[in-house]
Amino acid sequence: MQKTILLLCLVFLVPDLFSQEISTETDSTILATDDQMAELKYNESIELYREGLLDSAMHRLNDALQRKPDFYQALYNRAQIRHELNDYAGAMEDYNSAIDKQPTGKVYFGRGLSRLYLGDLNGSIEDFTQAISLNPNFPEAYYYRGGARFKLDEYQNAKDDYTRAISLKSNYAYAYQDRGSANWMLGKPKEALEDYYKATLFDPTLAFAFNNMGLIRKELKEYEEAVTDFTAAVKINPEYYYAYNNRGTALYELGKYDEALKDYNQALSLNPKYLPALNNRGNAWFKLKEYRKAIADYDEILKVSQDDGEIYLNRGIAREMLRDDKGACRDWDKALSLGVEIAGEYLKTCEK
Repeated sequence: MQKTILLLCLVFLVPDLFSQEISTETDSTILATDDQMAELKYNESIELYREGLLDSAMHRLNDALQRKPDFYQALYNRAQIRHELNDYAGAMEDYNSAIDKQPTGKVYFGRGLSRLYLGDLNGSIEDFTQAISLNPNFPEAYYYRGGARFKLDEYQNAKDDYTRAISLKSNYAYAYQDRGSANWMLGKPKEALEDYYKATLFDPTLAFAFNNMGLIRKELKEYEEAVTDFTAAVKINPEYYYAYNNRGTALYELGKYDEALKDYNQALSLNPKYLPALNNRGNAWFKLKEYRKAIADYDEILKVSQDDGEIYLNRGIAREMLRDDKGACRDWDKALSLGVEIAGEYLKTCEK
């Protein structure tokens, strides 16, 4: 069996909601020195952030908050930077403090993102919902809430959120991409195909959307079209080993085993431990009557995945072609013990 990769992963890009408003806070009285210095450090952090110097921006915000602990904008921006630096727990602390001072939609949204990355899906949904209640026209909040619901297998709810995000932001390529995945999981491949196509129209650089289009084309047995889509994916991202493997499977279905072999080799050159491509290459070697090479690939898989009954079945067939009947029968017996029922038909020849 040829193994394709269904890339239904969601695209969780952190939207740029970093506050870049220069602080001009004043008191009705003359500001204390610490307050003045806090605002100066805050403003410096914005310039550093714009230059991509996140650590330096963080140091300035730390200084600002040390001088002025209730500085809402500084708390919010530090939370954003901590999230970008993958310190999600630290971001949560700052968002919590910011919410205590000023519970806005963007702060709940930011905390929802950190919860999402920490794996607290239900908590993230609560925060995104709160963000939406404070700002009903917040497409990113719908999008990310849809992502959390998708991860909870709530595909219809996820689809509804993506649809709402698109209604608020008609060129939202990522929402089209992920709604396509929700439609796919809901058993609506043609609707999914249309969504992936729209995603590529609004953002022609979305290699994974082209890959997913190819997978649906392959599911619909439109193999030539699938090859075209996978080719687009690898042109956008030459390191995309999933798409090389998937294009190989479409070429295999077209009987183009030599071309499929090249794609599997390319996938394995990019990721030598990628077992689906190794399995598929073994199958292509078999079709080309290179049985020893097929067995070598199956052997490599079984070193890592010893409970894959289909690999034992296929290796047994390859061994049979080399007249290794005892080896073939051992493999089929193992395949049957692992639940591959068709191996029982092959084992009947061993009884003769």
